[in-house]
Amino acid sequence: MLTYKNILYVYSDSVDNQQGLEKAVKLAVASNAKLTVLFTLSNDTLPESLGFHQAEINNFISQKEYERDQVLLALSHDISIEKETILSNSYLDVIEKIKLLNIDLVIKPSENEGLLSKLFGSNDMGFLRQCPCPVWLVNAEDKAHSNIVIAAVDVSTNHPDKEIEIRHQLNMAVVKSAVSLAQAKGASVHLVSVWAAKYEHTLRHSAFLSKSQADVESYISDAKALHERNFSLLMADIEQAIEQKLLTSVNLQQVSIKGNPREALPNYAKEVNADLVVMGTVARVGIPGLLIGNTAENILYRLNQSVLALKPYGF
Repeated sequence: MLTYKNILYVYSDSVDNQQGLEKAVKLAVASNAKLTVLFTLSNDTLPESLGFHQAEINNFISQKEYERDQVLLALSHDISIEKETILSNSYLDVIEKIKLLNIDLVIKPSENEGLLSKLFGSNDMGFLRQCPCPVWLVNAEDKAHSNIVIAAVDVSTNHPDKEIEIRHQLNMAVVKSAVSLAQAKGASVHLVSVWAAKYEHTLRHSAFLSKSQADVESYISDAKALHERNFSLLMADIEQAIEQKLLTSVNLQQVSIKGNPREALPNYAKEVNADLVVMGTVARVGIPGLLIGNTAENILYRLNQSVLALKPYGF
């Protein structure tokens, strides 16, 4: 079921690439995909302010090229790996390369840049916002392995019909990707959906609304029932689209959480020590300039796990 056929790994000199490269090779082998490693050269690699002579710069670059060839040689036992190099590490320049090479999955190590303990730095967020294909950001510092992949889905229906259809397609893509990756790494999948009774706080605490406790509880119960119905409908579609033996092999578990997605999902990922969170990044339909969606962006800022971020078809 793996559909990625042209994978690009973006090598970063600022972090440990071992985990990310191993994942990229393993996925490429499992999916019989082409793997390209893109090396970047930037001021972080060779500061202009040091005043090197041109000959020194040429020698430095030659040495870097040799070292990088050795990196690829050490990984090329089961697969042929192609190499690309650009004289930049800006996500905009890398995305142009991604378009040129017709890449369908980008894998790169996360670079937190020391920003308030956030796992993903500004360059990472640039990839998540603007890269035309799925982006897998690997937490290079995470050595723990719980063998749990979270597939985060949104089954709420309080959206325009067109947006509901887009979200459903994205949910299915999230689940299929999570199941495929979990199967490749021998992990289990937790299918997680977060729900809330939108006006619960207002009904409980407003001085201007006089609702009985029974009325409030009934409202919350109705919201929960609607969520469970929508979750069951999604699960029925999943069982139609994916073979039962495959769902069984990844021990697919449904997890329903009451709360705010931007808090509940990162908290759950931390609680189960998930290896990877697969999620969609979809903005509201018809709102130009929103490339990722406020809820998704807030969740990403709170996660400390590796993330595979998908966008809707046609992004």
